[in-house]
Amino acid sequence: MRKITAVLAVSFMVVTIPVQAQQAEEILKGLKAKWDQVQDYHCMMRSRNRLGDKKDEKKTEFWFKRPHQVRMLVTEGEKKGSTLTRDANGKIKGKTGGLLGVVSVTLGEDDERITNLRGRKFYLADWGSVLKEFFEGSKKDWKYQVLPDENFNNVACTVLEMTGKDTHSAVTRDVIYVDKENNLILCRKQFEGNTLVNEVVWWDIQLNTGLGDDLFTL
Repeated sequence: MRKITAVLAVSFMVVTIPVQAQQAEEILKGLKAKWDQVQDYHCMMRSRNRLGDKKDEKKTEFWFKRPHQVRMLVTEGEKKGSTLTRDANGKIKGKTGGLLGVVSVTLGEDDERITNLRGRKFYLADWGSVLKEFFEGSKKDWKYQVLPDENFNNVACTVLEMTGKDTHSAVTRDVIYVDKENNLILCRKQFEGNTLVNEVVWWDIQLNTGLGDDLFTL
């Protein structure tokens, strides 16, 4: 009886691993197909970051336009009222909030003012960048698992998890919540072990509204 049970267990593992991989691949293909249809979008975004004992939380208004133009306005949290932009040529500009925020300044790629607490650049908060990292996970031998569906902010979501190790990051687990109806990423959670170190939530999403290039410069 034990031999039969062992054989069944092994057989089950052989079957479920390819099924998980196939399901993950289908989810990623669906996300890419949706992303390929997006020329621009506008949404609200909340980010929570942790680095050691330091924590940071912001609420922002976020705009994106292809090829990779971004505008971000901090509406709540540290540096409230500040704005960052990246235009079609990759030029980054910023200005602070309040009375001192009249004049904009050009910022370099190494300027810490364009990054969050964990060092991620503001213009990598778009879905395309998140999706790219999930596709690249397979090249790093990260493992994918489709978790049980969940309701996130009252929206039915498919949940995709990616686990592994990266020499450039301490993150070991990466999870996205995908709107089952619209194929849009509504939330991303990243963990170091069991510790949540990054959470991003997107809502009030408006797609393909014809955003002008002038929005992405200051």
